[in-house]
Amino acid sequence: MTDPRILWAQVARAAVNWKLIAPLLIAVEALNWLAPASTSTMLTEIAILALFAASLNLLMSFGHMVSFGHAAYFGLGAYGFTLAVVRAGLPPEAALLAGPMVAALGGLIFGALCVRLTEIYFAMLTLACAQITYTVLFQWYDFTGGDTGITGFMTPRLGLSEAGYASFALWTVVLAVLALWVIVKSPLGLMIRAVGQDRARAEALGLGARKVQLTAFVIAAFFAGIAGTLYAVLHGSAFPDYAGLSLTLDGLIMVVLGGLNSFAGGIWGAVIYQLLSTFVPKVIHEWELVLGFVLLGICLAMPHGFVGLLKRLGLGRKGGK
Repeated sequence: MTDPRILWAQVARAAVNWKLIAPLLIAVEALNWLAPASTSTMLTEIAILALFAASLNLLMSFGHMVSFGHAAYFGLGAYGFTLAVVRAGLPPEAALLAGPMVAALGGLIFGALCVRLTEIYFAMLTLACAQITYTVLFQWYDFTGGDTGITGFMTPRLGLSEAGYASFALWTVVLAVLALWVIVKSPLGLMIRAVGQDRARAEALGLGARKVQLTAFVIAAFFAGIAGTLYAVLHGSAFPDYAGLSLTLDGLIMVVLGGLNSFAGGIWGAVIYQLLSTFVPKVIHEWELVLGFVLLGICLAMPHGFVGLLKRLGLGRKGGK
């Protein structure tokens, strides 16, 4: 068995400094139960978007695969759960696994096509697959409800209070992020990074680049599906916009805000993005203008994003890329 001291040393070297994150999670949990219900809902959405961004970051920072269609798997997760309840008649608690599995299946089908290409062609094909998904959800009225979506099929939040569901979502996301971290640190994660950094050299060393990229694609789709499922449960509804281009662009912005080439980038980016979208509109109506200036400043002055700033302040770990 692995020496616990060695395991803790590995944790301490991670880009997500869990020695810092653990008390932060406790503080968030306390805020969740002490603050108003609206705060609990905001914390839930932050946690869900953090998982979505982290799954996209797996592709971008480690696999060096830029996806313009990652929201498709968020939407497939939401609809996989919803349709399992509405069409298959499963109890909501039993249908929770259906969303991520449908998203992973979608990732397998679309990923098998996308990994045949590289660079901008790969990115555009991911966009095409996402648009196919969105169009099917938007126009298949008899099955998906079309542009009106599916609403009122269950009690939102599984009947839990806002704080209760926020706590459930938060710790589900924590476990999912830990699973992603284990994958990144595993031999599979090393292969994903090797193919992403130099595909030709990885193939020369005997790695099947397409198989490795497809595996990463399916894993990212699965975790995006978990996020989509949690979001559908939160609102008790599913809409085609969950698979729309807008959400993918939001995810890309989150990863850039947090910092590319870092495991924590997507997580921090989601927190920053959601806080900006929640509070800035209360001060200025054109909040996207503020977001644009923030992105401009990060791209010019802090290309490594918020995680790079944390490292400068001595709060991050250099060994967690």
